[in-house]
Amino acid sequence: MLTTLYVARHAHRMNRSLASADNAVPRDPPLTARGEEQIHDLAAFFEGLPPDEKPQLVLSSPYTRCIRTALPTAERLSLELCIEPGLAEWFGPVWPPESGLHPSPRAAEHVVSHFPRVSTRWTPLLYPDPRGESIPGVHARAQAVMQRIDARCQEWGVERLLIVSHAATIIALGRMLQTQGSYEDVRDRDIRAGTASVSKYVRSSPHEVWRQVYNGNTSFLPHGEERAWDFGFVPDNTTEPGMGPHWHDAYAPRHARLIHRPKL
Repeated sequence: MLTTLYVARHAHRMNRSLASADNAVPRDPPLTARGEEQIHDLAAFFEGLPPDEKPQLVLSSPYTRCIRTALPTAERLSLELCIEPGLAEWFGPVWPPESGLHPSPRAAEHVVSHFPRVSTRWTPLLYPDPRGESIPGVHARAQAVMQRIDARCQEWGVERLLIVSHAATIIALGRMLQTQGSYEDVRDRDIRAGTASVSKYVRSSPHEVWRQVYNGNTSFLPHGEERAWDFGFVPDNTTEPGMGPHWHDAYAPRHARLIHRPKL
């Protein structure tokens, strides 16, 4: 049974969001020099934990900034590094409608050539809706993917897991871990999400609500909390344009059933 969950945000990233010569994936900016420092501080934090508290598996969003953040920890602790599209970045509902869809996140098979440390044993559990998500929608997706992650960890015998994802996703996940109800029950709960921060959640029974042990810990980072983000940065009805009406999504899931379409 999964008893301990560490949830980290990716390290400090660049602001540019367009594809570049060395990365053909849209909306996937790399880490900054500060971010490259933070990922080693994060790894040192996990390396310093007692053996019975260290994660046994690392599960990352497919975006480059998250994989880079996860790599040093996986390497230092000799852990399998897996990729889950359901932990990907949040994009608001597509608007205007004729602007197309948002890009689908990659699976492990698409990133392993760039990151050989990535394991392809983990198959995708869920994909975000390419039409975008409302704020309640990303919370529903976080809850849904966590239920599937929990079941797979049970199958694999994983008790302690590290998730590396994005600010919106980890805030949504942190909130939904702490309720057996709906988004409305936890919408005002504060989840800290600075770059390379870590929150810890524990439980002793699969029927329990997760308990937060610490919230967005950055005590191990020389510069403390940086670039903290929360949903207050965007309006409740936020929207975003898609990739264009003629854009081809090379990483769309093979099975439409894997796309999360919440009934809100």
